Amino acid sequence: MTNDKPIFGNAERIHLTGIGGIGMSGIGDYLVKNNYKVTGSDINLSPATKKLENHGVKIFKGHKESNLPDDTELLIYTSAVKEENEELAKAFRLKIPVMKRAEALGKIVNDKFLIAVSGTHGKTTTSAMIAKVLIDGNLDPTVFVGGSLEFLDGNSSRHGKSGYAVAEADEYDRSFHQLKPDIAVITNIEPDHLDIYKDIEDIKNSFRQFLNNCKKSSVIIAYGDDENIREVTRDFKNKIFYGFKENNDYVIKNVAYENGKAEYSLNKEEIFLRVAGNHNILNSAAAFLTAKKLKISCDNFNSSMKDFHGVKRRLELKYENGIRIYDDYAHHPTEVKASLEAIKKIHGGKIVTVFQPHLFSRTRDFYAEFGNAFQGTDILFLTKIYPAREKEIAGISSSLILNEFLKSGKEGYYIENNDTLLSELSKIIQDGDTLIFQGAGDITEMCSRFVKISRKKRDAKVPL
Repeated sequence: MTNDKPIFGNAERIHLTGIGGIGMSGIGDYLVKNNYKVTGSDINLSPATKKLENHGVKIFKGHKESNLPDDTELLIYTSAVKEENEELAKAFRLKIPVMKRAEALGKIVNDKFLIAVSGTHGKTTTSAMIAKVLIDGNLDPTVFVGGSLEFLDGNSSRHGKSGYAVAEADEYDRSFHQLKPDIAVITNIEPDHLDIYKDIEDIKNSFRQFLNNCKKSSVIIAYGDDENIREVTRDFKNKIFYGFKENNDYVIKNVAYENGKAEYSLNKEEIFLRVAGNHNILNSAAAFLTAKKLKISCDNFNSSMKDFHGVKRRLELKYENGIRIYDDYAHHPTEVKASLEAIKKIHGGKIVTVFQPHLFSRTRDFYAEFGNAFQGTDILFLTKIYPAREKEIAGISSSLILNEFLKSGKEGYYIENNDTLLSELSKIIQDGDTLIFQGAGDITEMCSRFVKISRKKRDAKVPL
């Protein structure tokens, strides 16, 4: 071993169960670069697992006890893995130490100057902005985010050699309780993950615990227009609030959009972005204030943002030739609404949205809110629910969202067969239209298929 520090004790051979996820593959990449012997498994293989294989990681498809080498010294597993998992069961039987991904992340970053970005929405983009500014400022941070970043060659993690770290602090399964930040960013607090939390009060208490775990000299940078954040942070000191309202420490004003770009003022500072939408203005405000605490100038921040095009699948423009096709990770009503508002600021013309609901429980809990959030689209297509970690819930389907949406009098459809849906899209999409594929499941594959269809027809100047 050539590690500077034995982060995981004397363990050298580490197995990752669920290695294909964005968070777990980031841990895998970090371990490989620190010369650990890594193996892993996942139900589905992906570009992330392919990259790891190229770095010498042995990847198994599926979860079987035979995947776990007998000489494994530590097993790290994702929260989505259940206790009855064969690899976990074998590890328990052989008395191999096990830990969740969140605990492993904490062991890697907590002894550094940690910037942890939390919130129901905006974590990945805000974390990415902060990471880029620190990298461009030669602060050489270790980075863990929940998306693929262009400036990290499509990776979601980075092994820095300095004492700085940037980590996305995920509230799912209370994972962020394992982090001990020096700067804690909170982008917003809303109801979500109600398969884990009882209600909004339970969520707020979880955020309080996250803040209680901060280091003694920590600073909180938080979105002050959010009353839930105001309530959660009430008893904490060293707070900096940003937002559009005048009662914040830093107030966003003079917002302007042009050619898909945005600019605004934050107190006396002028901020310039290549990404549009009020949600990205808020993300960048949090990132700027974090950079400011690290003595990074406004000029250097703006310079870093000049070539920040966003995070993969965060309202990512995939094709443009007469029509525009976006791939978008939005899977919560607030995120959906923000994406559609951003598109309206950037483009004219008709908006057509294809949405794949993520989780039966989220559909059950928010179908009315989704129906309202989609008022920003002209035509809505809904696919089958992507179950992810859940089993089907009787009576819960995409039709619940569709029925709410149709109350507006707009045009909407529920089509289960993907081939049929793509065929219908080909018939209705016209020059000037914007098409958005939204969801946190495998909807991105349908987006890729339609981009290929559009390239074949439009780039050859054959009308759809």
